[in-house]
Amino acid sequence: MNNNFDALDSSREFALHESAPQYRYAENYMLSAYDAVADIGLWLHLGTCPDDFGLWEDQVLISLPGDGGLLWMSSYHRTPPERRPASGSLRFECIEPFKRWRVTFDGVAVHSSNQEMMSGRVRDGIKRLLKFQFDIACVTPVWDTHETAMAAHGRGSMRDQSWASQHYQQLFSCQGDITVAGVRTEFDGRGVRDHSRGQRGHAMDQYGGHNLFTALFPSGRAFGLMAMWAPSGAVSLSVGYVVEQGRLYHADIISPPIKITEVRQGDEQFEICLRSELGEHVIGGGIIRSIFATALEDWGMAFGADAGNQRLILAPSFARWTWNGEVSYGLAERSNRFA
Repeated sequence: MNNNFDALDSSREFALHESAPQYRYAENYMLSAYDAVADIGLWLHLGTCPDDFGLWEDQVLISLPGDGGLLWMSSYHRTPPERRPASGSLRFECIEPFKRWRVTFDGVAVHSSNQEMMSGRVRDGIKRLLKFQFDIACVTPVWDTHETAMAAHGRGSMRDQSWASQHYQQLFSCQGDITVAGVRTEFDGRGVRDHSRGQRGHAMDQYGGHNLFTALFPSGRAFGLMAMWAPSGAVSLSVGYVVEQGRLYHADIISPPIKITEVRQGDEQFEICLRSELGEHVIGGGIIRSIFATALEDWGMAFGADAGNQRLILAPSFARWTWNGEVSYGLAERSNRFA
C-alpha cells in the first residue's frame, strides 16, 4: 500500500544531463489524455535517441473528433540540459515534482485520414499549424514498478525488459486548449504520464507486445496495469494497482492480456480483473478510438498500421471504463506482433 504522493526522490522527475554507461541507454517520457466532451485524444512522447543521448525526439499523435483523422509529427533536436525534457516543438515542464506539470507545443503536424492510418504507414501530406498548452495536476500517488512491489504482487521483473529498467507512472487531470489550423478548442480531460530509463531498442526481437491500461474516475478511484510478453507469449511482466480514497494498493492481474486481433478503430469490448488486498476488482473496457503506429526493426516507430510479417503494431487507444457502475475515460494502450 502506498499513501504518498511523492514517495520517490523528486530528482527522478527531472531529465538526466548525461547517459548511463550502457549500450543504447535512453530516457523517455510519455503523456496521454482524453477529453470525452471534445472527443480529442492525445498521445505525446519525448525521449532520447538510443544512439545519441543528446538528441531528443518528440512524437505527437492526436486523435481528432469523430472521423476527423489523425494529427502526427516527429522531429529531433539537440536540446540543452536546462530545457529537457523537450525537443524542437514539444516540451514537458515540471512545475512541482509529482504534483504539477505544463505541456506545450508550437509547430506543425501532418493531417492523415483514419482510413490511411489503418491501411499502412501514413504518407507525408496536408500540414496543419498546431499549438497547445495543458496544465497537468497529478491526482494519484506515484506507482513505481520497483522490485519490492513485484516481489509481493504480480510477476516478472524490470530487469527482464527490453524497453527500460526503471519506470513509474501517475494519473492526472488536464486543462488547457488546443488550436488546429486557427481553430481553438478547450480541453478538459484525464490521463496518465510516465517516465522510464534504461536500455531501449537493443533487443526488439525479445519484445512480443504489451498492455498499458489506466483510468481515473470522478470519485478519485483509479486503476492501472502493465503486462509485457515475449514473442513466444511468455509473460515477462504482469503488475497492477488500484487507488481507493487516495491510497494506492498494488494488485495482481487476474485476467489474460487483451491483444490486438485486427486493425480497427473501435467497438471493442473487454473485461479486466485485478486482485488487491481489498479484494477483486472487475472493470469493463470499451475502445472508443484507436490510433496506430508500427515499430521499426532497430528503434523508433513509423505512424500507421503496417500489419503483417511479424511486425509489432502499437495502438494507443482511448477507452470508456466502467467500475462498479462508475464511468470514466482513459488509456488502453496495446501492442503485439502480427503474423
